Amino acid sequence: MNDPVVITGLGVLSPLGIGAQETVAAWREGVPALAPATRFDAPAGSSPLCGEVPEFRVEEYVPSAKAYLDRNSALLLAACGLARRDAALPLPDPAPERIGILAGTAWSGQDSMAAFFADYAQKGPRLVKPFLFPHTYANTAVSLAALEWSLRGAHQGFSAGRVSAGHAIVEACDLLREDAAGALLAGGAEALGPALFGHLAALGLLKPAEGAGTADGIDPAEAGAMLVLERRGRARERGATERAVVLGAGLGSAPVAAIRQALAEAGVAAGDLAAVIASANGQPAVDRAEAEALRETIGLPLPPVIAPARLCGDTLGACAALQTALAALALSDPGAVPAVLLRPGPILILATDPSGSSVALVLAGGEGEG
Repeated sequence: MNDPVVITGLGVLSPLGIGAQETVAAWREGVPALAPATRFDAPAGSSPLCGEVPEFRVEEYVPSAKAYLDRNSALLLAACGLARRDAALPLPDPAPERIGILAGTAWSGQDSMAAFFADYAQKGPRLVKPFLFPHTYANTAVSLAALEWSLRGAHQGFSAGRVSAGHAIVEACDLLREDAAGALLAGGAEALGPALFGHLAALGLLKPAEGAGTADGIDPAEAGAMLVLERRGRARERGATERAVVLGAGLGSAPVAAIRQALAEAGVAAGDLAAVIASANGQPAVDRAEAEALRETIGLPLPPVIAPARLCGDTLGACAALQTALAALALSDPGAVPAVLLRPGPILILATDPSGSSVALVLAGGEGEG
């Protein structure tokens, strides 16, 4: 690729920490960041373990004050602020119509929805809180970020289960390759709360209380993870630092199709992969589909396979963005994550939804590579 898409900024808030330094330190330690929920009670009969983002003040990352933000929006806005800061994007941007945002979430602002409906059910439609209603949409956080930083370019929200953020990243890469944007914020957010915990319990996705840590099921987690993506030429013109190069991306109705598409687009042989960052989360359908797809497309022996969900919980619709951010951190500082990169080469990021849709991304890092 003559002018590939590069990652020039990372904004990460996850159970592993806030920002690149905390995240890398926690990943290096390898201690699970799972604990009983502190901001709400888990549903009866379900494991209380989850991955919560440490306390943060969104005002530290967002220029203007907000009268109301639910946690999903706060995580996304804070991640955008961190990513913009990391990429040294100018404010205001000289060409705002070329700067956009694409972000995914599987569940969005469930607690705002629950609060709005509770008012409606208890008091009637005349006494609901009008300011809550705009926060019940899945694309609310994307719109708030676009308004906050005057992003007048591509503006899209994605809601596609666990691959939501992956769809956003793949679409952002396509838009940049087509020269439909100058730079894009891409990623996703997912927020934990009592409403979401209740939904996950009703769907039978949570581990039972008595089987915490051993039974099938997920340890749900929250995260905000945003990337700044731009073409290498533009990045170099403004003196930006490349954290990673996006060599290829693939979407498919099954993991095998997505992996093959990504490898083919990247021009990377399966044997050249340095590592695989998988979305295995303790849910048998997800883990089995990924394992079978990797054996079929890459073969044995596999390169190192890392599953962040086992360390910080399943970040649901944000998982592909968090996995990509972790890969970029490892590529830009290989010594940060011991034993992950056993040899130089691209990393395959695989996010899979148990319903069958999947996304895969291939990255290689370092200025001048790719």
